[in-house]
Amino acid sequence: MKVEELMTANPVTLNLSDKIQKLVELYLKHKIGSVVIVDNSKEPVQIITLRDLPKIFFLQPPPKNISETLERLFKNKKSLITISFEKSFSEALNLMKQFNISHLPVINKNKKLSGILSLKDIIKKFPEIIYIDPLTGVHNRAYLDFLKTKLKRLKSSTAVLMIDLDNFKHLNDIYGHLIGDSILKKSAQTLRNNIKAPDDIIRYGGEEFVVIAYRCNFIESKKLGERLRKSIEKIKFKNIPELKITVSIGIAPYETKEDISEAIQKADKAMYKAKMLGKNRVEIWE
Repeated sequence: MKVEELMTANPVTLNLSDKIQKLVELYLKHKIGSVVIVDNSKEPVQIITLRDLPKIFFLQPPPKNISETLERLFKNKKSLITISFEKSFSEALNLMKQFNISHLPVINKNKKLSGILSLKDIIKKFPEIIYIDPLTGVHNRAYLDFLKTKLKRLKSSTAVLMIDLDNFKHLNDIYGHLIGDSILKKSAQTLRNNIKAPDDIIRYGGEEFVVIAYRCNFIESKKLGERLRKSIEKIKFKNIPELKITVSIGIAPYETKEDISEAIQKADKAMYKAKMLGKNRVEIWE
């Protein structure tokens, strides 16, 4: 899902020359959480959120206009964080998490203000967003608690796969965190593309993923594990052709009488065995 599909178009804006009184009037009139400040070319230069208002009111002497307010209020603040309308929803969430912001201006190809993303509005539209990992776009570990009721009602075979990226910390040290993030994102997307639509994928830890495969028996789970292993092996990086990614996978059955954490522990032990036997392989819990 793209940012353009989720943003609020035509956000409330002010110019640098506008008076502070106009800022207050906008908040009272529109009941909004932020106002984007734009320059004469309509490029966003800063954002004033509702929580900034008390700080503005206590500035002495009172600022004459928005430009002076920004100079005094944000003198030690880094440049405005924005996102392109073409970027993915998960990239937007990752920025919000990384910079601890709840309002994100959206720009078009010409760097003009196109819209705004508000975390509050996103949660209203998609309450399940609290279960999404911002970096990879798959479910986060908290999603397991949400799944427990559903899992207890299952009547068909279910397999749990613990998937760990081999040598990830080493690769992260060699190529840097940006490439490390790219590895995680590509791996998550590859796994998602190679499981059934109803199946769940969860980022369980730093470089660990859990796949819960429904209607999947012992034989099918082994085939699935091998398919996922081979699909990860095919990941390529255009600018780093020598970079190769592999995974070790452990598989365990899920029984409805047990907690999902028990099945994950079994799959984790099987994954550890795969590591001990040379990595880039699939092992079944016994």
